[in-house]
Amino acid sequence: MKDLMAIILAAGQGTRMYSGLPKVLHNVAGQPMLDHVLEAIEALEPSKIFVVTGFMGDVVRDHVGKRAICVTQEKRLGTAHAVKQVVPYLENFDGEVLITVGDAPLIRTETLRELIKRRRAHQVAATVATTELEDPTGYGRIVRNRDATVRKIVEEKDTNIYEAAIQEINTGIYVFDNKQLLAALRLVRNKNAQKEYYLTDTVEILGRLGGEVEPVMGEDSTETMGVNSRAELARAEAYLRHRIALSVMEAGVTVIDPDTTYIDKQVRIGRDTVIHPFSVLKGRCEIGEGGDIGPHAHITDSVIGPRSHTRFCCIDNAQLGADVTVGPYSSIRPGCTIGDNVRVGTFVEVTRSEIGDNSDILHLSYIGDAHIGERCSIGTGSLTVNFDGKRKRETTLGDDVFLGSKTSLVAPVTVDADMRFPHNAVLTGDVKNDAPKSAKKAPVKAKARPKKKK
Repeated sequence: MKDLMAIILAAGQGTRMYSGLPKVLHNVAGQPMLDHVLEAIEALEPSKIFVVTGFMGDVVRDHVGKRAICVTQEKRLGTAHAVKQVVPYLENFDGEVLITVGDAPLIRTETLRELIKRRRAHQVAATVATTELEDPTGYGRIVRNRDATVRKIVEEKDTNIYEAAIQEINTGIYVFDNKQLLAALRLVRNKNAQKEYYLTDTVEILGRLGGEVEPVMGEDSTETMGVNSRAELARAEAYLRHRIALSVMEAGVTVIDPDTTYIDKQVRIGRDTVIHPFSVLKGRCEIGEGGDIGPHAHITDSVIGPRSHTRFCCIDNAQLGADVTVGPYSSIRPGCTIGDNVRVGTFVEVTRSEIGDNSDILHLSYIGDAHIGERCSIGTGSLTVNFDGKRKRETTLGDDVFLGSKTSLVAPVTVDADMRFPHNAVLTGDVKNDAPKSAKKAPVKAKARPKKKK
């Protein structure tokens, strides 16, 4: 929308969070609250987005990057004062200004679009998103005129006994006609209990100037909730987690127990996949169709191919092919590529390795810095000895290699295809097809290290 600009108020410190991190950068469903708000606004395609920063503004600015223009509020003198920092960008703009807060991670694009639609349809000076709460403590109250338009918004510390009883509250989300907003901002004063310049005062000022402000009441009060404490952060996480679970279920995914399933917003899951309880899908995960995830699967920033099964396992920054089985009690660490129809079994750790199609690592093994070919069988207790005390070294196995139980591969080592080794073998050098005796049954003794001087 070329005739729309947006302002996100993100200058607050969030003292009740007791954190060294700016409040708007605390995560909800895998990404900072500010990112949720930015995404909701970006879907409207405004001509410009502004983020007003204050506390740790450099950190917020670095995080936002080129997604928005950051404007600094040097002294936090209220929300109207924050908006005034953007006025130089608005003076020659003929359109609408959307203003919202940076700590409302549940806000949806549809709600913002409805505010714009209503303002345009009725040609009012502004629209404001409102909702009703059983306990409105802490929120500004909406005082209406007889024709149901908003007469004024009263911050709680400035309410009288009648205004305090009102349950309709201000969410801090508005759409203004820009010219009327600028006119109202010039008249805002700090004559209130907080001695701050309130953006809410523009509502009453617009009325005096002959404009109308229309309330748009939302049915779901959770959507516009702000986050000011760790407890509210947890509530927002729970609400958004439930919304995400409903979304994936509507797309054909079975979530056995949404209350004990944790799916980040950026996760994508194919249909006919089943997500079992206590599964955690974090970051940018892609889960293929027909999979079986969990119980107790912790998957981060990974791609899981179709029809794969993962249970009681951790998978981090890895790529798994189709029909892969992982677990129980397995760990696939960053830098792994697992081929199709691979089985990674009980108490197996794989890190920075490639495992070819149709290979098995079924029990009590460690595979690190390795390239395992196709159709390989890694026996129980086998491991790659990849660290020599100074650096990690690589192991390479060709296709169709069989390792008996408790085989040790002392890297660097390369094994040709079609090789078979008995149990307790220790491979200390490259093994070629024409020299199978280089696999020794007796372990290689480590050189004694000199004792440290006291």
